Amino acid sequence: MKNILATGGKAVKKEYGGLLVACQFVLILLLATTTNWRDINLPALLFLIASLLLAGWAIKVMHLGHFNILPTIKSGAILITHGPYRYIRHPMYASLLLAGLGLLLISCNWLRLVAFFALWLVLYCKLRIEEKLLIDHFPDYSHYQKQSRMLLPWF
Repeated sequence: MKNILATGGKAVKKEYGGLLVACQFVLILLLATTTNWRDINLPALLFLIASLLLAGWAIKVMHLGHFNILPTIKSGAILITHGPYRYIRHPMYASLLLAGLGLLLISCNWLRLVAFFALWLVLYCKLRIEEKLLIDHFPDYSHYQKQSRMLLPWF
């Protein structure tokens, strides 16, 4: 029973979280390795820089050893609601999507477009699992959800 995560009345096997993380890395690697870096353009560069800035800000606020790539909650976790977390609940996922979009803008073809949308879907699945765990773990999380956005501050 240790390999089951309680998620709002539903059970999700921990292996799904690991599988989602593996898919996430494969898709990011696919986008990065199929990029012709000589074709970089200003919009792509701006998305990549925004991605790095957002990730750096989130890591600085969360502190390097306190975040988790698996959709689980570490023991002793505290709810962070300042810095980028004041505006969006999942800035690390948002930064990965910004980077993916930047990579897609460098050179777009059907394979890369499918990879980007698959990345979005994988991150969304991870995010939904994580949101349910956070609701169960933190009594104030529902209030925090009403005060912030999931991935984009204006959407």
